Amino acid sequence: MANNYETTTINTNYSSIPISTQVNIPANYQIASDPVINDALYSVNIPKSKVGEGLAKSQTEISKILAQGNKNTDNIASAARQGTVQAQGIGDNANPEQPKQIQVQVKSTTGANAVDWRVNISVPSIFPTVGALEPLSKTNNRMIFPFNPSITISHTAQYSPITLTHTNYAFNSYENSVVDNYVISGEFYSENDDDAKYWLASVHFLRSATKMFYGNSALVGMPPVVCRLNGYGKHVLNNIPVIITNFTADLNPDVDYIECKLDGETNYVPVKSTISVTCVPNYARRTHAKFGLEKFAKGEFVGSSEGFV
Repeated sequence: MANNYETTTINTNYSSIPISTQVNIPANYQIASDPVINDALYSVNIPKSKVGEGLAKSQTEISKILAQGNKNTDNIASAARQGTVQAQGIGDNANPEQPKQIQVQVKSTTGANAVDWRVNISVPSIFPTVGALEPLSKTNNRMIFPFNPSITISHTAQYSPITLTHTNYAFNSYENSVVDNYVISGEFYSENDDDAKYWLASVHFLRSATKMFYGNSALVGMPPVVCRLNGYGKHVLNNIPVIITNFTADLNPDVDYIECKLDGETNYVPVKSTISVTCVPNYARRTHAKFGLEKFAKGEFVGSSEGFV
């Protein structure tokens, strides 16, 4: 090999198999503009059988440039890349592949015929959605969690063990089955006046739903209201009668607050707040009498007004 040439090793890695070849380039040529040569890295994803062919093409193109006395390093780097092009099966004067147009049909989730599957708690008719509750009238008298909340579904069959002396196993006596509490925790973001009003109305509704009819109430002595829990379709949360035993709403100090007016009063609402609600399923005695396990197992109660789960 002539003294004025140095050997540059170009490496490639295909299917975890390292492959190397040697390309002769003048020692005084620094091809810094092309990392393929300068960093001795040839990392295009090409078939193993084509690697040698591609590198041979690179050597041929580089030799043509040097034979012409061309000292432009960018031209030499471009010639080296010709091997990559050929190894990928791309010929001379090739045009880029035209992008394919794909038509996508998106089903609308809004409109008169759309099904609203968001998690929501109904506002009982005894609470007119006026005044402080007026924003909830815009969502069909429901408190809707605007983003998918965190919910854990839990059902329990309770047994009492009967243990006998000098036995290895206990006998389990069935007591009852329980649909455990639904703890719903969701984020509320207030980006505008309407969002802030909705947060206020939701908190005010939850405050009202956890209080009994007392004092000057028309139904004095009555317990807190029973609401209905729905969401994600009729096989998931379907019209479940629930009582609200607890709720929390975050008023964090490290977020911004937005000003809004509700029912003529100025309020300041956090732009981000987490509302958590504990709902306890509560079925009337008359509803209990309608239950049938055979029907329940076949799904005949799905979509019914009883809300069995």
